[in-house]
Amino acid sequence: MGKSNRNTDRRQAAEALRKQQAAEARRRKIVFGVAIGAAVVLIGGLLVWGIWMNSKPEYEVHTPAARTTDTYAVQIGDGPVEVDLYIDYMCPACNQFESAYAEQIQSWVDAGTVTVNYHPLTILDRLSNGTEYSSRSAAAAVCAADAGEQQFLDYTLALYANQPAENSEGLSDDELIRIGTEDVGLDASWQSCVEDERYRGWVQEGNASATGDQGVSATPTAKVNGEVVQNSAFADEVQAAIDAG
Repeated sequence: MGKSNRNTDRRQAAEALRKQQAAEARRRKIVFGVAIGAAVVLIGGLLVWGIWMNSKPEYEVHTPAARTTDTYAVQIGDGPVEVDLYIDYMCPACNQFESAYAEQIQSWVDAGTVTVNYHPLTILDRLSNGTEYSSRSAAAAVCAADAGEQQFLDYTLALYANQPAENSEGLSDDELIRIGTEDVGLDASWQSCVEDERYRGWVQEGNASATGDQGVSATPTAKVNGEVVQNSAFADEVQAAIDAG
């Protein structure tokens, strides 16, 4: 199969995933103020969690080849309105956020009106029965960002489409790789990045930065031009910032 056909297949698969997510969002008719309030992941004051985090193994910190920020975010797009999204790939509320807003985020990025800084956090490592799924999936997503901005968005979408339940072992590394290669069309270089755990240290540093200096206490957390906004009002706040620009 030629490169053009492979790219076409990847774009068609990604578009199918986006449509599936959008349809699911409409079917559920998510009332975000209630859903996020119920499912949001609170981390402040969890002493046991803090002790557990301090006992985690240290990984070497490699700076991604992708565009990133000094706050450990993968940077997507180049528009004037800056959006920060703090997410965890095991977080059910983050999945709901993605279902509700992925299509709109994609349209803003395509239109060149926003720059989106994705902060992949590892808060729910403690709820994956010792497999550290949040860290593994976050590192795999950063590897996808090295392949390209759209590949990162598509892989993020695919991870949420295959999201494991909390208090499960999560997806295996082989499953993470299968999703990337078969659903998104990522190549052998990306697979090697995942297998080498290249960005485990980087996402650990990012989690510490977000929950420390950046004061993030829940996922998903959204900021527009540096100001935290309610998840239920996210689209309106971003559009207002675009219109004001």
